[in-house]
Amino acid sequence: MKCLNCDCEKFESKKLRFTPEIKGEEVDVVVPTYVCTKCQTPFMDGQQMNGLRRVAADMYRKKHNLLTSEEITKYRAALGMSQTAFANYLKVGEASIKRWETYYVQDAVQDDHIRLKCDEAYAELNALHVHWKSHTSDIFSGNRPFCFVLFKQAVRYLIGFTKSPLFLNKALFYADFKHFQRYGRSITGVRYVHLDYGPCPDQYQSLYQLMLAKGILVSGGHHMLKSAEKPDLTLFSDSEKEILQFVAQLAKKDGGQKLLKVSHEEEAYKKTEPLQIISYDLSKKLKI
Repeated sequence: MKCLNCDCEKFESKKLRFTPEIKGEEVDVVVPTYVCTKCQTPFMDGQQMNGLRRVAADMYRKKHNLLTSEEITKYRAALGMSQTAFANYLKVGEASIKRWETYYVQDAVQDDHIRLKCDEAYAELNALHVHWKSHTSDIFSGNRPFCFVLFKQAVRYLIGFTKSPLFLNKALFYADFKHFQRYGRSITGVRYVHLDYGPCPDQYQSLYQLMLAKGILVSGGHHMLKSAEKPDLTLFSDSEKEILQFVAQLAKKDGGQKLLKVSHEEEAYKKTEPLQIISYDLSKKLKI
């Protein structure tokens, strides 16, 4: 091959910076290319040009929180599907799969569809959002809508004082119900359900699995969970923080065993049918 600028036939491989345009937006990437040894003019063969397109597309995707070509390919591989089978699964044309796995950027709607069909944690979170939004703020949520941010921080804080999720669930129950008893509003907006092993946050297994998938919690073995980071108590009001600390000190004594035992004796638990949501209105006579 010859240099288009000086007709020199000697080239060397270098990594150069390029700023190609993707969907009307310039992206900054560094990729390998050939460079004329005489005038330093860059030259790309077909393979390098495709590599530039893919890297640029993925840089754009990352900037806009879209799945990269590699991530889409990994989803397909995890499902053990060919491109044809994957296209049928997603109900799209096979050409779309081929383009997405190279340098064609999917739009936000397509990206969301891929995640919902391929990412269990993402689909679970979507289902939880639908579940939360389908229930308005009422006496079963402690007169406030569910707030995942506050629930996450409450879990991070109380998990440090409880032996396992079984005891953590009781600490959360008492924190929310005690705050409602005193101030007419729960801390997290969580609904609690009557289960055989006491009152528990509704959908708690899905919530904890989601927190594990997001790295908010880590498994400590033997049914133990730990917070990956310290809780941010600045997000809570003074009254909320006071109640959380009060419950934490109770749980600290024995890891939450007494809270577990007493929770079965609460009117809120005994007056609610199994598998039914517990009304915060039954918090008037808490035993702690």
